[in-house]
Amino acid sequence: MANFEAEGGTTRDDLVQRVALMEEMIAEGRQSTARFGWCFVLWGVITLIGIGCQYFQPNSYWDLPVVSAVGIVIQLIGIAIRRRSGHTSNKNMQSRAIAAVWGMTGLAMVVYLGPGIMMHDTGWFFYVPTIFMFLGLAHAISAIILRWWVQGVVAGLWWAGEIAVCFFAFDYMRKIFVAEMVVCMVLFGLYAMWLERRRAAALEQHHA
Repeated sequence: MANFEAEGGTTRDDLVQRVALMEEMIAEGRQSTARFGWCFVLWGVITLIGIGCQYFQPNSYWDLPVVSAVGIVIQLIGIAIRRRSGHTSNKNMQSRAIAAVWGMTGLAMVVYLGPGIMMHDTGWFFYVPTIFMFLGLAHAISAIILRWWVQGVVAGLWWAGEIAVCFFAFDYMRKIFVAEMVVCMVLFGLYAMWLERRRAAALEQHHA
């Protein structure tokens, strides 16, 4: 029975191996996300700095462009350093899919927010709900691909924030934005970094 051939000549052992391979690919996809946990922390902190600068300097139009440019430079440098050290993230289909999801999400947000930032016209009621929708969508797609409930919760929090900013008064919008950045960007990024550090420690212990 263990070698029973299913339709098309596929044996049970083949099916077991395929399931094991899929689980391995999903695990590697989660590891790829964890390796880039620092990016979530980076952009959470960069955004909070930009919001803080706007709060204390409401008449300054260059806070967001400057901090965004700094964030892009830091991320590019970080990615280059990781590539030189041999840390690649596109080992399988799941990893490439996740990279594509976040790459296109980032590009879409640059295209959407860039003109408004350069023209100094980033109205909260117009931009914030859409930012939350973009980020929630990227997290939701990643969560489905990786079967990762934690990221699914993060997606739900982004969408809950998107709904909240549409109904709450403007005075609460900035507080909701800050809370979302702290929880869904900084804390999620730190959690992903902790997972990666724990995995690396386990590998070192295994090879010791």
